[in-house]
Formats: sequence, C-alpha cells, structure tokens
Amino acid sequence: MNSPSNQSDRRDPMSRYWAVSLALLVAASFRLWVPAEWTQTAFYPGVPLFAVPVWFVRFAAYATVPLLVGSCAVVFFADRRDLLRRTGWLTIAVVLAIAFLTDQHRLQPWAYQSFLYAWLFWLLPARLTTTAFRVLTISIYFYSSMGKFDFQFLHTVGQEFLGTVARWLSMDISQWDQRSRLIAAGGFPSVELTLALLLMIPRTRWIGGLLAIIMHVGLIVILSPWGMHHSLGVICWNAVLAGQAYWLFIYPQRERSSESQDSMPRDETTVCCRSVRVGVASVIVLAAVLLPLTERRGRSNRGNWHWDHWLSWALYSPHNSRVQIEVHRSTLDDLSPALREVVLEDSNEDAWCELDLGQLSLQTRGVPILPQARYQLKLANAIAEQQGWTHEIRGVQRSASDRWDGTRDEQWMNRLEAMQEAARQY
Repeated sequence: MNSPSNQSDRRDPMSRYWAVSLALLVAASFRLWVPAEWTQTAFYPGVPLFAVPVWFVRFAAYATVPLLVGSCAVVFFADRRDLLRRTGWLTIAVVLAIAFLTDQHRLQPWAYQSFLYAWLFWLLPARLTTTAFRVLTISIYFYSSMGKFDFQFLHTVGQEFLGTVARWLSMDISQWDQRSRLIAAGGFPSVELTLALLLMIPRTRWIGGLLAIIMHVGLIVILSPWGMHHSLGVICWNAVLAGQAYWLFIYPQRERSSESQDSMPRDETTVCCRSVRVGVASVIVLAAVLLPLTERRGRSNRGNWHWDHWLSWALYSPHNSRVQIEVHRSTLDDLSPALREVVLEDSNEDAWCELDLGQLSLQTRGVPILPQARYQLKLANAIAEQQGWTHEIRGVQRSASDRWDGTRDEQWMNRLEAMQEAARQY
C-alpha cells in the first residue's frame, strides 16, 4: 500500500515530463555525449574540469548516454514506485556530474538545469518540488533578462533578433535612427523581466506562465532555420521550457491540504531524514539563485572569482569572456577538412588566419561553444598539442565586457607556451 507522500509524487506530472525532456535534449545533442570515435571527431578534444585519468574519461564517454536515457526511462515507467523513481533521479544527478567533470563543454544550460532538478527530485517530496522549481525558473528568467540589459546585447545579438522579426514584418529598420533600434532591442529583455515579475506574484502567475509560453514559441521561430538557424538543442530547450511553464504556472495545482502533517509518517527517524533532505535541497536552491550574482564581478576571470556565464543564465548575451585564436598560414595544408573549414580568410594579409572555435563547436558537436574564456583557451591548447603546433598558433584572451560601454580587457598570447601559461592561472 502506497504512503500519502508516494501518492503525492505520482500525481506530480513534472517528474515524468522532465525525464522525457532530458532524454529528448540528450538525443538532440548526442554528439556532445558519445565517444569521439563514434562521430569521427577526435580532432575536437574534450576538456575536463579537473585532471582526471584517461580511462575514467573514456568510461564516462561510453556510459553517459546509456545511463542517462536508461534512468529517464526508469523514472517515466516507474513513476508509481517512489524508491525506484528517486533512484533514477539520483543516477541522473551523479552521471551528469561525472559528464561535466570529464568534459566541461557538457555544461550546457539545459544540462545544468537538469542536474539541479535531478537532485531536487531525489531530495524532495512532490509537494515541495513545484515550489523549488518555480524559484529556480523565475531566477532563470530574471538573470537572463538582466544579462541582456547590456551594451553588447543591444548592439549585436539584440539587433539580430530585431532584424529577423522586422524582416518577417516587412519592416526596414535600417531607416530607423540608432536610438530607436536600441530601444526596440531592449524590448526583448523587458519581456523576460516582466514575466519574471509576474511569476513572482501568485495572482498573476498564470499570466506570466502564458507570457513565457508565447515568448518561447517566439524564440523557437526566431532561432529556427527560417530565422537565425541556431542548433537543434537550443530550439528543443525552448520547447521544453514552454511546456514547463504550463506545468509549473498554468496547470491547476491540486490541493494538498489532506497531506498535512497528520498524514505524514510520525516515525522520528523518517521525520529527521526528511528534514535533512529538505535542508540540503534548500541549500542547492539558494546557491543556484545567489551564485549568478558573482558572474560579472570585475572583468577578468582571473582577477575575481566568478560563477560561469551559462550557469548564471547569461543566455543569448554576448558579454561573456572569450578567446580568439589564429593559426599560421603554413599549417593550413596539413589540417583535416573539418578544421580547415572553420579557418577564416587572412583578411589582414599578415599570414595569420582565425580559427573559429564557435563554428567548430557547432559543426562538430552540434551545440554552441561554452562561452567561457577558461574553456576556450584550454580547448585551443588541446587542439594545438594534438596538431603539434608551438609557434604556429597565437591568441588573444578577452574578459567579460563592461555593461555600459562594451569594452573588454585583453591579454595577447604569441605562442603556445604563453597560452599554456595563461591557462594555468585558472
């Protein structure tokens, strides 16, 4: 006979919904998760978060997808069995942690969100998960909007969004003055901030949920092949978030007054264990909500400790730190076709050509590159070591931009040794 808390869990649709969503997102970005030899992309090396044994990296590459998809299936089909469902979510949390450790490129925003959700599904009873997910979701919209009230977004990506929408409406924004275009681009983060505020207030929560669905549908259209042609994983994540907005903010929540303390287990050990788990979950939520406040402390990743840009929900916001890499023209004949394809023309006629790491990520792994100078520098070093470059590569490391004028601090690195020294400072 199921306990009241188990009955509550199986009435909560979010567990099964997110299990299906995670499996979908992993499938949409499968090249990021499977061994490189399966996709013939060994020229794109993985970059671990910390030094780990090679055998462990290979084990993680082979085991990640079967364990993730298998655990999602367990959660979906065993939703009526509380212990099995929780075990599935615990497995997902651990596997994602190992996947991030062995290749930090897997720290995609949706993967990080799933990682947080997995721990909360394991730790909390269903009557508390809705509240926790609402807090996290509102923080995503809030930080995402604040990251776009920024010089770089308003002058670059915001203008691309605006131009895409204007083209469909047969409007010529080139005739607008700059101030009008900047104000219009500011409408995108304004919508996000508005819906975050609406979601905070119980009486307007359903309106915010409806606005969120409309916004995500609009983003799917803008980012689709008919618009800005973003990766399939990004489009799928927006679809998942639209569905989540329904389940969290519009779907009529059942009254749980019957599941009061009178119907909860009275065993002291059980109550103590439940309290500890709720306490741990509260710490996770609090950390996820507060750590993004450190994302823009100063400009340099090394000068001040920062939470990563994507983990701070800096989405579609180009203010992130980055690295630009150039290779000498003499290396081009020896490059594999995949690498050669992302080497840009020598526009300065100085014998150095840019190696577009962002385009390489999209073509090779089907996902955006991690927008973090730390990762991009270590990726460039790994490629250089793999190719045997020493003086044939150089780069410039740029800090996160200033919110008000878009300026960045720069560090030039004229050879591989200088790049490796810069990477050791992280």
